[in-house]
Amino acid sequence: MEYQINISYQFTAESDTEANEKAKSYLSQNLQVKALGQGVYRPAEVAQKCQSFRKAKKEHFCVFFLDTQNKILGKETVSIGTLNASLIHPRETFRTAILKNSASVIVVHNHPSGSLEPSDEDLAVTKRLKDAGKLLGIELLDHVIVTAEFHTSLKEKGLL
Repeated sequence: MEYQINISYQFTAESDTEANEKAKSYLSQNLQVKALGQGVYRPAEVAQKCQSFRKAKKEHFCVFFLDTQNKILGKETVSIGTLNASLIHPRETFRTAILKNSASVIVVHNHPSGSLEPSDEDLAVTKRLKDAGKLLGIELLDHVIVTAEFHTSLKEKGLL
């Protein structure tokens, strides 16, 4: 579980002792510790959550459903294809996203070949999903391609 502390507090004091006392007093009155939840922040974290199909011999296409703070609402494999192809349609990709009131989605699929380069079909699917998401008001945040050991992000490559 991840936690975060943000402190922005400025004050004056006559001595180190007084400064320490003021800081302790401020923290005891204002510090709250809470779990951030299971959020997704980087493509590496998304790839880590896809261990179940990274080494699969067939292409798996998975969707992560996210709330407004990028916390995961759910994850679903919407298609299992062949060695080098998977049938993807916006209808299947966004059906559960709508039911879960998702603010955004991240899609992930594996390349059994081990190549991290997006195919022309990968790029075409990404464009269709981005356009459909815009129409539905559900943003496509990224399309991540995973292999057994590595990953690549179409967003980081400037292809989204």
